[in-house]
Amino acid sequence: MDKKIETVVNEQLNTELWSANMYIALQVYFEKQDLPVLALWLKTQSKKKAERMQKLAAFLLREGATVDIQSLVFGTEQWQSPVVALDSLFEHEQYFHKQVNDFMAFVRNTEYPVLQSLVLDLYVDEVHVSDFFGRIVAYACQRMEETVTIGVK
Repeated sequence: MDKKIETVVNEQLNTELWSANMYIALQVYFEKQDLPVLALWLKTQSKKKAERMQKLAAFLLREGATVDIQSLVFGTEQWQSPVVALDSLFEHEQYFHKQVNDFMAFVRNTEYPVLQSLVLDLYVDEVHVSDFFGRIVAYACQRMEETVTIGVK
């Protein structure tokens, strides 16, 4: 396997790891805030990320490449309110969406059909779901900020 492909796949694997940890931190926060629907969605998403990490790692191993899991420094986030946490989630979704799009563009330009097929299977729905959820979170943040502003007057 080309070293550049190996590096990019490992970078995506580590992006998934970082993202899963962010989702778990948010899940715990929303559980504490008694927002079980958000907590459940985040729990489901972190499991999907773990599955994708495993599939990317299995692909690398099958192809004789090295799996390079980076050490993860993820501090405990202390969000001041659910609105701030939702803003963090929205920013994260935008970042992750861009990472996935960049990864998919890179893979499309390779001559590696097995990788192209894997990435399509892993991410085709993710892009649409992430975009849709991002819009929902943005709307929720806007509505919550309007409510907070109205309550302050």
